[in-house]
Amino acid sequence: MLLFGHIGITLGVAWLIESKLRVKIDYRQIVIGSLLPDMIDKPVGMILLPINNGRIFGHTLLFVLILLIISLKYRKFLFLSFASFLHLIEDEIWNEPETLFWPLLGEFPAKEHSSFYEYIERILSEYTPSLSHVFISEVIGFIIIPAFLRIHCDNFRKLP
Repeated sequence: MLLFGHIGITLGVAWLIESKLRVKIDYRQIVIGSLLPDMIDKPVGMILLPINNGRIFGHTLLFVLILLIISLKYRKFLFLSFASFLHLIEDEIWNEPETLFWPLLGEFPAKEHSSFYEYIERILSEYTPSLSHVFISEVIGFIIIPAFLRIHCDNFRKLP
């Protein structure tokens, strides 16, 4: 899943929880948390480490648990950990148990090396209209984001 899917679907889930449970949600944390595993792992795993894997530390349960422990202590980052956990679900990370349960199952798996050009080409191919999981997720996210902004911008205009 890519940018719109992660942000939009995570916003949609948080928005639904807020409306049903009447909880005040910090949507800034939702947006950041929805992308946080990729913001950490893509540069580290694909540029800094020689394993060419964009799903490492931030895509583990350990990472989410650390965020949760920090949020329990400071009561500030609860939505950040929640959104990062949703990111793992959206990425179907259970299909990569070595990553999900790192370090319990050993090291992160190395992926075959591809050039930066091949990586960009693969990302762009995900936006080719098809019934793929990634494309459908991106469309759903692309629909949720403007709907969310429309409702919340109207609410901001009503404030005194």
